[in-house]
Amino acid sequence: MRAEWQAHIDELLGQYREQRDKLKGLQERLATIEASAEAADGMVRVTVDRQGRMTELELDPRVYRKLASAELSAAVLEASNAASEQVAEQTRQAMEDIAPKGSPGGGILDLGKLLPEKFDMDSIREHYGLLGK
Repeated sequence: MRAEWQAHIDELLGQYREQRDKLKGLQERLATIEASAEAADGMVRVTVDRQGRMTELELDPRVYRKLASAELSAAVLEASNAASEQVAEQTRQAMEDIAPKGSPGGGILDLGKLLPEKFDMDSIREHYGLLGK
């Protein structure tokens, strides 16, 4: 195989490994995203995880005296939706550099699967006719 071809393959392999490391770091960052929001003058506080699932609900004791059950339900929903919107925005910002323009930012990709852990360089070389003869 020509030396310049091998040098180019080595360069591409280095770029591949660098991108894979960046994707792993991004996935770790995405896994830690969460957000909290308040409603009903701060008497209701909701925390959601990266998928918008409620992980914490805090109710000020005064809420029972000030809000009817329907108002309390509405406040919980309001805080939960606001926190979920924050999570979606954080995810969109984190994904901005790698996601195609116009992609929804709400979903979490398994970024580790975008690039395989290992690949067979011999099969790639064979495909391009670069194996020694």
